[in-house]
Amino acid sequence: MRNKKHAAKSLRGAALVLTLGAAALMVSAQQGPAGGAGGRAPQPLMVHQLKPNIYWVEGAGGNSAVIVGNNGVIVVDTKTTAPAGAELVADVAKITPKPITTVILTHSDGDHVNGLASFPAGIAIIAQENCKTEMQAASNTPAGAALADHMPTRTVTKNMEDATIEGVHLRLLHFAPAHTSGDLMVYLPDDKIMFTGDIVATQSPYPLIHTEKNGTSEGWITTMNGILATDAVTFVPGHGDVQMKADLQKRLADTAARRDQIKALAAQGKSLDDVRQGLNEPPPAARPGGGGGPGGPGGGPGGPAGAAAAARPNMADFTAIVYGEVKK
Repeated sequence: MRNKKHAAKSLRGAALVLTLGAAALMVSAQQGPAGGAGGRAPQPLMVHQLKPNIYWVEGAGGNSAVIVGNNGVIVVDTKTTAPAGAELVADVAKITPKPITTVILTHSDGDHVNGLASFPAGIAIIAQENCKTEMQAASNTPAGAALADHMPTRTVTKNMEDATIEGVHLRLLHFAPAHTSGDLMVYLPDDKIMFTGDIVATQSPYPLIHTEKNGTSEGWITTMNGILATDAVTFVPGHGDVQMKADLQKRLADTAARRDQIKALAAQGKSLDDVRQGLNEPPPAARPGGGGGPGGPGGGPGGPAGAAAAARPNMADFTAIVYGEVKK
């Protein structure tokens, strides 16, 4: 696979980085506090090296990044649960004795933020401003209370903000409400590596969009065009294996074509069921997992992954989302 050119030895002692299939990633992404999906024991995190100081970590929720700076460490996204967050912190300690000083959140879904509960107190937490709003709303619920003391300390308010943290040049990007209203891409221009969050989630051929968090299909296309306009070469998605620019270009083209098909059928006055028939697409209840369509774990911040997976019907599939946008 193309990403093998960018991978180095695994910190788990494996000779080469092993890639997991989308199904395996979905299992680890849906692990709950007491175990994995379906009662399976949680799998250990897998750490992959991209550059001497840049790593990505898969398992127990969304992918995370570890970036070792001059005097401290930047982590992007923190896993689904407090125990998984603690394991991520422990893995960072195996990479370097430098302390974690900064966390950057790509969005507010629980499988990317809940692990914050195990991170050191007093660190900087950076998020897009809408992400912070979503996290604050969830902190008023029993499930989100664990993050009440781990709210973002700095918010990104522009479409592009450059920052130097621990001597590392970062570019933080937000183009439009897409997966959620508060998506943030973390780009390392000097290394041409971008962490996309769930703008790219390879377990689904089409975008995962939280309409309850004001995500939109049009915003997703705007965001992907913005991502592809950069000179990034390597892309670490929110879920799944490392992607290259050609992979994202194909995902964008396929999504735009499917979106146009849905819009054309909806404009003819067809029902959602008729649109699905016209696309030769099974209804959500007939798909693996049933009832929810291609949803993403983690629903709202602070919600355990198991509960979020059970609530997947709240996350409509791409066809339903586009159809709903047309019919507004």
